[in-house]
Amino acid sequence: MKSDDVVRTGISGLDDILMGGIPRTNVILVEGTTGSGKTILGVEFIYRGITEFNEPGIIVVFEVSPDKLVRDAASLGWDLAELQAQKKLQIVFTSPQVLDQELRSADSLLLETAVEMKAQRIFIDGIGLLRQASQTGPALTATGPGSYRELLQQLIEGLNRERLTAMLSHELGGYPESQLTLEAAESLVDTVIKVKRSLSKRRIQRSIEIVK
Repeated sequence: MKSDDVVRTGISGLDDILMGGIPRTNVILVEGTTGSGKTILGVEFIYRGITEFNEPGIIVVFEVSPDKLVRDAASLGWDLAELQAQKKLQIVFTSPQVLDQELRSADSLLLETAVEMKAQRIFIDGIGLLRQASQTGPALTATGPGSYRELLQQLIEGLNRERLTAMLSHELGGYPESQLTLEAAESLVDTVIKVKRSLSKRRIQRSIEIVK
């Protein structure tokens, strides 16, 4: 594969595990429990892309406020505020319902923004929450029109059209339908990364595993 067709994440050690990086426009799913490091991994993927490879990026969050995200990143030495000022980064704080409407719109503002800033990477934090937009009855629909799977497929198709290399995070066990939404996501993405957090001899240990 040509070097131009491979995206290096820039994250220490991860590119070695991925044998150099990932194919451009691929979609990566990062799954793990609360506190396992999913959001940090996604933010670093965007930050390294901008600062090391000159690849503008977008971060989409549903629950974490942009101010808190910027503050937490600053504690790691990542100046997201400056990157936003330079128009190399856009942090989008929205709801699953609004994103759903965006994806069904012929002129998606999110994808228009990606084109305008020439974004090459995107991180969407908490895609399991998109079930809130797809759930129209008392139970989550697995497949068919209006289902979570259909919504996620629309999202991935839109990202592919704009040639965005994407990282999506999904929380494990955070809600009753998590296994259903996780299985749908795993079947649609190109790469699955599992991050874990464990306690050993009074020390927190984190691990990462490529499962697809």
